[in-house]
Amino acid sequence: MGVVWCDGRFLKKHELKVSPFDRGLCHGLSLFETILGVNGRPRLVTEHLDRLRLGLERLGVLSVELSDEGLRNAMIALLEKNNLAEGTARIRLAVSLGVGPVNRTDSGEAWAWMTASEVGEISQNIRMTLAPWRRDTESVLRGLKVGNYAEHLIAMDLARREGFDEMLFYNTSDELCEAAMANIFLIRGGTVLTPSLDSGCLAGVTRALVMRLAATHGIPCKEKPLGRADVKKADGFFLTSSVKGPVWVSEFQGKSYEEHALFSAIRGKWVEEMTSVDR
Repeated sequence: MGVVWCDGRFLKKHELKVSPFDRGLCHGLSLFETILGVNGRPRLVTEHLDRLRLGLERLGVLSVELSDEGLRNAMIALLEKNNLAEGTARIRLAVSLGVGPVNRTDSGEAWAWMTASEVGEISQNIRMTLAPWRRDTESVLRGLKVGNYAEHLIAMDLARREGFDEMLFYNTSDELCEAAMANIFLIRGGTVLTPSLDSGCLAGVTRALVMRLAATHGIPCKEKPLGRADVKKADGFFLTSSVKGPVWVSEFQGKSYEEHALFSAIRGKWVEEMTSVDR
C-alpha cells in the first residue's frame, strides 16, 4: 500500500499530510466506504457512492461533490499503482469534514482520500459472541458509516480476547441489530430474515445486494424487526460485508451450526456477481 489518492492526486503514503486541527482526525467527523476490488476493478461503486452521499446529506454537508466516473477511474488507477490489478483488494474511500468550527459540520474544508490494500485469506465461517452492550436506536449516528469507529473496534477486540471472530448486537429496544463489522441474516424454516433499517443497523451495500439476489433467484427473504426469540429459533446465521461477502456463522452462544443450503446458494450468487465483468 505504497500509493494513496487524495483529492485527485496520487501520492506516496508518507506524502499525505493531515492538519492536527482536522476534525476527521480529532473527532472522527468523517465518513468512509470500503469497496471490494476484483482483478483491478472496483465492485458496486455507484451503490457505495450513493450511500456516501446520503451520509453527507444527513450530516448537513452540501459542499462535497462526488463523481461516479471520476472516482471509479481513480480506484482502478490506485489498484494498478499498488500492484493490485489481479486478485482481491480492499479500497477505502474516506471524506473528512476537515478543519472548521465545532458548531458547524460543513465548513467547506472537506477533503477525500483513498487507500488500497491486498485482501488476505478470508475464513469461510466464523465464531460469534453476543455483545455486553446494545446499539442506541436514538443516536444521531445510527446507520451512518462514520470515521468515529471506536465502538466497533473495541467490540472486535473484545470478541478476539474471548476467542471469537465477531460480536452480535441487539439495540436498546431489544431488537436484533447487526454485528460489529457486518450485517446479520437469519435462516429459519426456508426463509432468510434480516433486521429492518429501523433497528439502527447500517444500510449495508452487500446486505441490499443479497436481498436483491434472493428475490431474483426465488429465495424467500424478508426484512423485518427481529427479537431474541427469532434468534433462538434460527436454523443458522450469516454475516455480510463488502469485502468478505456472505460468511457463515459456525458457532453462536455455545451452539454449532452446519452450513445451510440457502446460504450456499446466496454465497454462490454473490461470487458470480462480484466476478462478473459487467459489475
